Amino acid sequence: MKRILVSTAAVAGLFAAVTIISNSPLKGDDRDRNRGEREDDRELEVQIGFSIAPVKLNLEDKDPELVGLGSYIVNAQGACNDCHTCPSYAPGHNPFPPVGGDGQINAATYLAGGVDFGPVTSANLTPDANGRPEGLTLEQFEIAIRTGHDPVRNDNLAVMPWPIYRHMTGRDLDAIYAFLSSIPPAKTPDIHCKNAGQ
Repeated sequence: MKRILVSTAAVAGLFAAVTIISNSPLKGDDRDRNRGEREDDRELEVQIGFSIAPVKLNLEDKDPELVGLGSYIVNAQGACNDCHTCPSYAPGHNPFPPVGGDGQINAATYLAGGVDFGPVTSANLTPDANGRPEGLTLEQFEIAIRTGHDPVRNDNLAVMPWPIYRHMTGRDLDAIYAFLSSIPPAKTPDIHCKNAGQ
């Protein structure tokens, strides 16, 4: 009998905890879970993408919606700057303590690579002379992200978190590629940053 009372009390306690948590005002906005299902959600991501792009974008012959979405993914979600820009932040703008600046991204070498991860250095993702990010066609870019293998340099993406990014939709990858195609070319800096976030 004592066991039944303890079990009943445990179930009642669990039910009460779940009820309190699920009705808490601290939960997120349910609309956040429906990314892209509503037209105004997609438009908001594109607008945010354009507002946070740290460099002037070349939209000639490009789909502005894809470019804006790509900027949103690269700059608000993917944190590509941390590993592919050396140094990541403009002088005096590092957001980390003790400096505590505003986090303005280093536009001069934005996504030009050069971050040292020991056996590998991050790649320059900016467009080549033909306007292709890192010199890759869209198909080659998608192969690299989906498989972790760069088909042009015949390298494995040893540090790149492709096992996570490979689950992105085709539209997301198209958008990232469109954004990377629209940023200015930049030369990899002669110095190598020791790690991301410098």
